[in-house]
Amino acid sequence: MLTSFDNETKTFVFRDNQQVILKEPTLLQIQSAKSKAKDDISLVKTLLIDMSNGELTSEFIDSLPIKEFKRLSECVAGFIGIDEKD
Repeated sequence: MLTSFDNETKTFVFRDNQQVILKEPTLLQIQSAKSKAKDDISLVKTLLIDMSNGELTSEFIDSLPIKEFKRLSECVAGFIGIDEKD
């Protein structure tokens, strides 16, 4: 019988040296985020909240400078292969 995989993790370091651990999203998380998302930004935000086990909040993400959000979105893209420009 097959067992579940351990999700890959990445530690993201913000420019002020705060850190958050991001876990590789599951197919279910991606599908759920896509069904809720109105646009690519909403998709990335939803995935980041899931991938951080809630450590990142919508309010925190909304307050980020755009360069930090872009770096986070590139981390998400690295896990799931999306192009944040689309």
